[in-house]
Amino acid sequence: MRPLVPLQPVTQNRAARSSWHQSSFHSTRTLREAGPSVTVDSGGRRTHMTVGQVAAAGSGNVLVERSTVLDSQLGNADVEMTLERAVSMLDADHTPPARISAAATFIQHECFQKAEARKRVNQLRGIPKLLQLLKVQNEDVQRAVCGALRNLVFEDNDNKLEVAELNGVPRLLQVLKQTRDLETKKQITGLLWNLSSNDKLKNLMITEALLTLTENIIIPFSGWPEGDYPKANGLLDFDIFYNVTGCLRNMSSAGPDGRKVMRRCDGLIDSLVHYVRGTIADYQPDDKATENCVCILHNLSYQLEAELPEKYSQSIYIQNRNIQTDNNKSIGCFGSRSRKVKEQYQDVPMPEEKSNPKGVEWLWHSIVIRMYLSLIAKSIRNYTQEASLGALQNLTAGSGPMPTSVAQTVVQKENGLQHTRKMLHIGDPSVKKTAVSLLRNLSRNLSLQNEIAKETLPDLVSIIPDTVPSNDLLIETTASACYTLNNIIQNSYQNARDLLNTGGLQKIMTISTGDAYAPSKASKAASVLLYSLWAHTELHNAYKKAQFKKTDFVNSRTAKAYHSLKD
Repeated sequence: MRPLVPLQPVTQNRAARSSWHQSSFHSTRTLREAGPSVTVDSGGRRTHMTVGQVAAAGSGNVLVERSTVLDSQLGNADVEMTLERAVSMLDADHTPPARISAAATFIQHECFQKAEARKRVNQLRGIPKLLQLLKVQNEDVQRAVCGALRNLVFEDNDNKLEVAELNGVPRLLQVLKQTRDLETKKQITGLLWNLSSNDKLKNLMITEALLTLTENIIIPFSGWPEGDYPKANGLLDFDIFYNVTGCLRNMSSAGPDGRKVMRRCDGLIDSLVHYVRGTIADYQPDDKATENCVCILHNLSYQLEAELPEKYSQSIYIQNRNIQTDNNKSIGCFGSRSRKVKEQYQDVPMPEEKSNPKGVEWLWHSIVIRMYLSLIAKSIRNYTQEASLGALQNLTAGSGPMPTSVAQTVVQKENGLQHTRKMLHIGDPSVKKTAVSLLRNLSRNLSLQNEIAKETLPDLVSIIPDTVPSNDLLIETTASACYTLNNIIQNSYQNARDLLNTGGLQKIMTISTGDAYAPSKASKAASVLLYSLWAHTELHNAYKKAQFKKTDFVNSRTAKAYHSLKD
């Protein structure tokens, strides 16, 4: 059985004006760090420490250590320990190992939730001394030093950069590979997670740490390729794996070059998928490392179509290139001109699926699509739900064979609409926004529009607010809901009538007119939807019976919005 527990990231749409919405866990919410480690008393309280207590903390034996600490270097054991004294003791040539570990433990203790202490240790040049001590072949010293460094870099970017500039990452990885002490490994991996939260260090971490972490932690603990589900072999445990997946989660938001390197890393994607499938099979969809794994896979699916290695793009997309239209403009979202193009794209044969995918091939495989849908259905962790929805959103962003195939798998083969629809009514607004964005991408496929309307139309209307949305998240959600409705009513009189019958037209009109001077995305999307609804001439009488007039649908505002997207 695997332990269950919690974390945190966030989704940012980076689709600019593109009609295909992709999401990526970006730094504002991935700046999650492994919490600082602390020495506490039995009641869980942090304590002031004397020189004698520091030495005792370093050895774990108060009585013995108190008798050896009374010498000329430390003076009176009852003198209160200071950061200055502790840093001065970090000297392998002149201080016994027990006292070095005692001093490092004091620094770890003082830097727990104390920003000023972290800054002071930096000023005292404590970080170079601590990194130098990693060479000392003493488990107690290494453990204490790593705990101190972990707390020193927690939420302190200057200290993070100092560790990196002093070649700290390779030094830490060397200890990680050599030590058999689990606590030291936990401290190092927690420290690496903290370092990875700095945007300036993510690519450095990918260059210096990715391979070592994958080969020494991710692959062995995941159980891949042996087929077992997680194996703790005495040299690894769950917390170490959790820390490393948190570190890789941050690294995966480094940007396009970082994503490409991570996709190419042998065994990484295979192991992540293997681990997540294992937790689902074990009925543990809320496992906190699973959340990290899915967030990594989500980020690696961002811009996948554009960033695929040439050997994949040639085999999957060669047919796609042959049917490009003469129109050099990007395919519009709306109107008959884009409809023909969409039909052409959707006539392209679907790419064949490999029975034994490897590496990057997992990212769009039906097994992984099924895995995401299982997590959406079974997990109650908002970030796991959001990452799973976001990965599907990324994979359906485009018009080529692969995004079209993924969309058809979600809707027709795996009955994924029922799970996505439930996410529209979840409390977390980011999950809701990502679910609507996925539906928007799915609704671009002509062959799926009626199924989407049948399953989700009333739900989409229900999440549109009665008043003009004011915060960015709600504006995005409302805009995506309106654009999804627009897609599913354009080619179907029945879907347009069903929309009228929901009674939701009045609030769509309210949102359309709400931002008269500077239309928001939501008001623009509502305007486009209204203009499209009037195109169904057979519904004009029904509109009039419902007390609506032509100018509610077609006016300067709605026409401008519609034509700006059509062109």
